[in-house]
Amino acid sequence: MSKVYVVDDDAVRRAQICRLLAGENIHPEPFDSINELLQFMPSQGFILVHDQGEGVFELVQRLERGRWLPVIAYSDLPETARIVSAMQSGVASYVTYPLTAVEFRREYDKLNSAFATKFAKQQRSTAARKMLETLSKREREILTCMLDHGTSKAIARHLGISPRTVEAHRASLMARLEVRTAAQAIRIAVEGDAFGLTAEVSTLPDNVTLGIACHDRYEELVEQVSA
Repeated sequence: MSKVYVVDDDAVRRAQICRLLAGENIHPEPFDSINELLQFMPSQGFILVHDQGEGVFELVQRLERGRWLPVIAYSDLPETARIVSAMQSGVASYVTYPLTAVEFRREYDKLNSAFATKFAKQQRSTAARKMLETLSKREREILTCMLDHGTSKAIARHLGISPRTVEAHRASLMARLEVRTAAQAIRIAVEGDAFGLTAEVSTLPDNVTLGIACHDRYEELVEQVSA
């Protein structure tokens, strides 16, 4: 069961939400500010944050620059335009306070299922980046060339070095990455973004941070604002 990190500067409201979550067999972790949460910076789970000011938007931006976690925002009687704006910024879902156990359980179960794959991918990516950090500059260069040029002879011609030198670096980097084949090494490079694929993906028109489970609700809200 994933943890839910409850961020709210109102102690009474924060305690009430934590009791509600605990009653649903969901483990809550209370924080009185976004800064306190980011200092702790959990590795997995959900963030349930009270929406006020620009805090939610700043939180999403900081999470995108570091360790990403899905954010669920809440407030008293939020305006539709505010919900749309929050979800456009990357908030996964938006619920109204006071929360009911039924409502939150429904949103939680949808998100928990929708983001399971994303969490697994994130963990693989983190592990891959740590492994790539152990490589020397030349080893990283050759690993990148393995995707574009393939053979050691082709890489050697591209870099202007001997095939034997390429083979030595290939053997070293594969040992550091604990793999036996070039395909396995390239997979780690892709998962660790050694080829700069993240920057390419970020230019796509679709907002990849948009809450998967709430996509239909988001489209409905956009139509309401536009009407």
